[in-house]
Order: sequence, then structure tokens, then C-alpha cells
Amino acid sequence: MAFWNRLKSSHHQIADEPQTKRISTPAGQRLSVILENGSTESHVTKARDSHRASVRKSGLSPALADAPRESMEERSGNSSGYSYSVWSDGEKRFAAFRNRKQIAKRGGWRRLAIILVIIIIVIIALAVGLALGLKKKSSGSSSSSTPNGSQSAETSGTPTSNSSPSSTSTSTSSSSASLPADFPLGIYSLVTFLDTVQTNCTANPSTWTCYPYTDYYTDVSKSQATFNWIISGSKGAYKISSTENPFSITFNNAGLELLDEGEDNERYKFQIQQTKEVSPSTGLTDDNAAVECDYSDTNLQASLYTKKAKAYPDDTTGDGNPSYTTWPFAVLIEQSTAGGQGVPSCYKTSNGQKGDQISLDAQDATSLCSCLYKNWHTPS
Repeated sequence: MAFWNRLKSSHHQIADEPQTKRISTPAGQRLSVILENGSTESHVTKARDSHRASVRKSGLSPALADAPRESMEERSGNSSGYSYSVWSDGEKRFAAFRNRKQIAKRGGWRRLAIILVIIIIVIIALAVGLALGLKKKSSGSSSSSTPNGSQSAETSGTPTSNSSPSSTSTSTSSSSASLPADFPLGIYSLVTFLDTVQTNCTANPSTWTCYPYTDYYTDVSKSQATFNWIISGSKGAYKISSTENPFSITFNNAGLELLDEGEDNERYKFQIQQTKEVSPSTGLTDDNAAVECDYSDTNLQASLYTKKAKAYPDDTTGDGNPSYTTWPFAVLIEQSTAGGQGVPSCYKTSNGQKGDQISLDAQDATSLCSCLYKNWHTPS
């Protein structure tokens, strides 16, 4: 009985210990506050579960769904000052997470890269198209003309039309038309018109004549003259010859010189001294005997251009039906002589034989007689 009494007395002593003793740790203090406010553990748990449900509806991850204990305690009425809220940091993290999710949802960097690639492709396509267009335009800007050429000898002809040819042919032309591989070798018909006639070197103008005896400005239809000349030899040593022609000076193997090579004014030129024989159109004697007048040392020179455009003949004047391929560029041909003693020397002729000489007054040595032929016009 004594043992039982002691045990009972001891048990009673434990039951009589004060219940208001509080734990000194922070957790114990919070628990004391909760108990003092009358809150139960089940109440806190319900508040926490409610918070988790609302967070799941908002789209937050489960890791963020567990609200801090301090926050739950604050919402349940805790005003002890021991709680701590992390909602401010949570809102920033949630905003960043939401932005990344929106970027990923809309295509983000992948869509931006595709747009940049498309823009670059369009720029490259435009650049290539522009380059091709300029190249095509440049290649299409060159023009071609010029017939095939190859031959020469000397004849004359007259056109059938009285129309005036174009007078704008002095511009330089770099013809791109196909020419023979051995150009300028060959036989060519040089179709020209008689441009100018001078008779100052002789006392009797009828003793100096120029075929076809009518200049272009008097009668276009009667001014055409064609020279058929032959070019032979090799590069750097070309020769030119004419065929026999009673109406013009004949020559053989005159040397051709290339001038202004590579320029717009490039041309082959020759110059020779030859006797020009003229049968006057009117009688010089009282008995109207046949007469021949000779102009010794007559200068014959010609320029055959290789790029300069011609303007004659044209569709209105006709080409006089040349015997050979027409020279495709501009041509300038001139016969000239100076006055002086014995210029000209005129004789009566019979059966092709020279007889008595006919005396004429000498003219000044500075006076000239000339025949000028062209297939282009000097601009006014």
C-alpha cells in the first residue's frame, strides 16, 4: 500500500504541473500563439489545401503550390509578427515563367529566324535580278549593220531617183555586223556621189571634167559614181588597184596605209600621182577637131573608213546596181591638180593618135582643179 500510495502521489504530482508553461523556441512560440488564439491544426490544414487548389487553377506548378507556413498562419489570423511572406518573389518568378511560355507558344525565336531568312532570300533575289537585267540591257544596246564586202575595179553608174539622201551620216559608227574574216581583202564597189567640182587650174573650164559631169547639188539622180577597186596583199602590206575605165584614173598596186587604228576615225588611205586624161565636152579648135587634154601629176587620194557610217545611197536614190559587194563604210575619193605652165597639155587627136598641140593660157600655180566624191555628208 505504501508503494501504491507513492505511485499515486507521484502521478498526482505530475497532473498538478502547470499547463501554462511555454516552450522557449520560435516554433514553440508560434504554436503557443496558435493555441492561444483558439486555432486548431485542422483549420490551418484546410486553409493550406484551399490555397493549393486556387494555385492549380492559375496554372502554377505544384512546386509553387505549397504556400509558406508563415503565410498560412497569417491568413488564419496570426498577428504575432513571426510569419514571413514570399508572394512578391513568387509573382516575379511566375511572370517570367509565363513570358517564356508565351514566347514558346507563339513560335518565338524559331519564327523570328524564319522571317529573317525570308528577308535575306528576297534581297538576294532582287540583287541577282537587277544584275541580270543590266547585263541584258548592256548586251542588247549594241547595233549591227554593214553588208559583206570583198572586191574592186572601176566603173560608173547613175541612180534612178531624184530624191535627196540623208545628210546626217557624219557620226562615227562602230559597226558590229559580220565582216569577212579576211576583211578588207576582196573586190568592192564604192558607190559615191559627185560632191564638188573645181576648174580653176585651167583657162578653159571644159578641159577639166568629173564623171558623171553633174554634181549632187545640181541633180541628185545624175550625181552617182561607182568605183570598183581590188584590195589584195596581207595585213600591214595591203595593196589596192582599179580596173580599166575611160572615165577615171586607173592605177595598180598602190600601197594602203592604216591610220588612226582602233579609233572611230580608223581608215585605209592611199595617195598616188597619175596623169588624168580628159576629152573636152566642147570643141577647142575652129574645125571642131577631137581634142585630148592631159593633166600630168594629178593627185589621186582616197580614204576607206572601217567604222564611220555611210549615208549614201539609200532606198530613195538607188544603189546603181553595183557589180560587187558594196564597201560597208564611209568613203572619200579626190582627184586634184594645180595650175601652171603647160597645165593642161591639149592635142588634136585622130584615130587615137595625138597631133598638133593646142595652146592655152597658164593659170597660177596656186589655183586648183578637183573632183570630190563621197558617200556621206558634212554636217552644216
